Amino acid sequence: MAGVMAPTEPSVSNAAPTLEDIAEVFPSLEIDSLIGHGGMGAVYKARQPHLDRWVALKVLSSGLASNKTFADRFSREARVLAKLNHPNIVTLHDFGQAGGYFFLLMEHVDGVNLRQAMRTGEFTPEQALNVIPRSARPSNTSIAKVSCIATSSRITSR
Repeated sequence: MAGVMAPTEPSVSNAAPTLEDIAEVFPSLEIDSLIGHGGMGAVYKARQPHLDRWVALKVLSSGLASNKTFADRFSREARVLAKLNHPNIVTLHDFGQAGGYFFLLMEHVDGVNLRQAMRTGEFTPEQALNVIPRSARPSNTSIAKVSCIATSSRITSR
């Protein structure tokens, strides 16, 4: 699941924060599970109880918070993503900084990522290349249960 990625990727830790750590920083959410993590951060499945909906919470590595260039770019790209409204683009509900993390709160797309779909034979690598932009990685692209697509590379599609 995914969100906005900055082209400048400073060296950061690959360790995903624990569910308990994230729950402490985001008390208005019920953190359910870790969907995935990588060099830029981690994505969690969470519930917004007051709106009775599931969301994806992308928390970027805390080391990125000290990079002014990254912070400016992250904010610009999040604002652009928030203005987009299309059935093939995941909705961005909120973004900001909390507890030393940059975060994106997005629509949750229930499904598997493209890498998982390729491993199970649902897609061949050649078919996958026709589905995603060249800048996206298979582990950042989700295949929804209704055969929709979501990628966390730059702008996210579902």
